Amino acid sequence: MINLSNLDALILSIDPSAIRQFLIRLGYSHEGGEQGVMDIFVDRKNEMIVVPSNREFYDYSRRVLNILDRFVTKQTPLDDVIASVVLPGSDIVRYRVNTVDSTWGHIRFSYCQEAIPALFTLLRSTASGVLTGRTTYTRRPENANLFANQCRFGQTEYGSFILKIFCPTNPVGIENQTGEPVGRATMRAVIENLAFLSSERSEDPSEPLPPTLNKQVAGAVRRLDPGSQLGSFADFQVKYIVGAEINSEYRQIQYERFIESTSEVEFDPFVYSRAESIANRLTKSLEYEREVLRGFITTLHKDRPALDTDQSHEITLDVKFGTSRRNLRLRLLPAQYSEAFKWQSKNLEVIVDALIDKRGRSWSVARLFNLRLANPEDSATLFD
Repeated sequence: MINLSNLDALILSIDPSAIRQFLIRLGYSHEGGEQGVMDIFVDRKNEMIVVPSNREFYDYSRRVLNILDRFVTKQTPLDDVIASVVLPGSDIVRYRVNTVDSTWGHIRFSYCQEAIPALFTLLRSTASGVLTGRTTYTRRPENANLFANQCRFGQTEYGSFILKIFCPTNPVGIENQTGEPVGRATMRAVIENLAFLSSERSEDPSEPLPPTLNKQVAGAVRRLDPGSQLGSFADFQVKYIVGAEINSEYRQIQYERFIESTSEVEFDPFVYSRAESIANRLTKSLEYEREVLRGFITTLHKDRPALDTDQSHEITLDVKFGTSRRNLRLRLLPAQYSEAFKWQSKNLEVIVDALIDKRGRSWSVARLFNLRLANPEDSATLFD
């Protein structure tokens, strides 16, 4: 929280240009002023705000504080208003842990070692789901890192232990392709995932999971468990700060004033065990998965296969999976192996359709559905 004894020094450090940009984001229009002295801003109700233009004025901090106080509400303390001025437009995350110790504003240091990386993973992995539209991905999208790295860690507050994070609504360098800013879509997805894990619905295996709830998200929630069960609880709050939005057809401001809304999820004592169960369920579902992959046969028995035996033979393929490559082992009966022997000798690309065991670094086929040439016309080259 802001130290009131240092408030004047803090206010003096705020540049007038940041206040001007803040007001513009909230829908105020610049209506003139006197260069080097003041700028006048007016909202649609003709309520006027005069912004001093020079930090050398003797009453600069008092006048700026009067401006900022206009936006302080029960849900938005002065800390958050100042952060909204000096940071890009952000949604504000509050993860509150209430234990016997946190009443006095402190918590186990070892818990922070888990909680802070877990919150980072929670936000980044949810952004990955928003950006890819998938619950699994071979490589985390770089834009998810861009979003997470632009979030800012805020100060804690007394009464309980609060970890505060400012998450950019419109992260720099990420194109908005969803109709809603990426940061805002991520925050809504975070709340959707946490609300699901906090409900009894998450205990029903037939209940569909939220579209961005992946094993990384579930694992991150599990790591947030404070460990102290005696009288402890937690909640997760996202405050959405809505600024000005321009109607492109009429060039009118659709929002008149500083508008905020809040989503909050209270964690019951079972949320962490439910998250662990979901993470295990998602991990197991990924251990065996049907895939159709393309690649080349790299190794097989050197001897020409004998068709008069039922013994199966192992081969290894180098297959493409997403942006990476994997070794895939499978066993073939003599007739299939004979075909594979010919394809490998000609270095022909093949397609394998199989249920794949992904538990090891080298994957293996648990059930083969089809193994064929990627290009059927290549079969003619076998007789050359």
